[in-house]
Amino acid sequence: MASPNSPTLRDVAAAAGVAVSTVSYALNGKGRVDAATRARVQEIADRLGYRANRSAQNLRTGRTATLGLMLPAPEELSSAEYLNFDWYGRVATAATQAAFQADHSLLLLPSMKDPNGLRRIEMDGVIVVDPTAHDPRVDVLHRIGIPSVAVGPGRAEQFGCFVSPDLVSTTETLLNHLADRGATDILILTPGLYSEWTRATTNAYFEWCRAHGRTPRISDDLASSSGADTVEQLIAAAYTATRNALTSENPPDAILSLILGCAPAAARAALDLGLSIPGDVLIAQDSDEPALLISDPPITALDFFPEEQAASAVKALLALINGDEPAVQSHSRSELRVRVSTAHSLTP
Repeated sequence: MASPNSPTLRDVAAAAGVAVSTVSYALNGKGRVDAATRARVQEIADRLGYRANRSAQNLRTGRTATLGLMLPAPEELSSAEYLNFDWYGRVATAATQAAFQADHSLLLLPSMKDPNGLRRIEMDGVIVVDPTAHDPRVDVLHRIGIPSVAVGPGRAEQFGCFVSPDLVSTTETLLNHLADRGATDILILTPGLYSEWTRATTNAYFEWCRAHGRTPRISDDLASSSGADTVEQLIAAAYTATRNALTSENPPDAILSLILGCAPAAARAALDLGLSIPGDVLIAQDSDEPALLISDPPITALDFFPEEQAASAVKALLALINGDEPAVQSHSRSELRVRVSTAHSLTP
């Protein structure tokens, strides 16, 4: 609440020699106020120490100045479990920082058995990270008219826009890299096709195999494996799937994890069997994370720059909330990080 001595809009208007409405338009970026007047009003407001009454502004505009952040919540893993993955933590941190810079707060939304509970949360818009193919929470947001932006591929009928790398191109880049290193039988470790990201990446793998005359080879849905309802159990499932594949009659010569945190488990399985990396088998992961740098050996992956994706998503969401069209942009940036696990070709 403002103190009795706090400057008001009227004080700023009197000092600037303009109408109160002009001050309001100038400070809120609204109305037809020329640039010189807008700058002079802002300078006088700063000099007087004027601060807008956020509560009053919210009452007038119907805004809460609060954004929501929604992490994936399939049946197997809760939203809270996803924060154990560095990638999602970086997205959440960067989105919070971008919201703060825009004078907004950011609310990390909990998992909900009843998605209609979202109706009770006051927020202006939501960022949906790695949307699932059929997420009832997103459907509720769409029905109640809360703008939403996806980090990762999303359906146009649900999201105002989405920020995502070109997953077809990035998957091809990684698969071509493995093939250039001599891989002919690439096993994909997958968490299942519940997310649009994994669905797009897996479909790109199938198309690459078709185009190159390879037989697709994909693990079972590891996220739905018995007991795989924590990150540790999911990683254990990846270890078991890799070990079983490498001890089969037709072992793969490369393993690509589409699951965060699971490429190091695949590497451990290979090393425990006495195999060398990359001499006997190549190991890679689609999304980079710090754990891959300290893995034995360090593991090749694609850097998708999650902080940049999060900041772009906040900017796009604020544009939607303001009734503007988000800036049209190309796919977000990505870069292949080649490390020891694929640095050399397979041993002839």
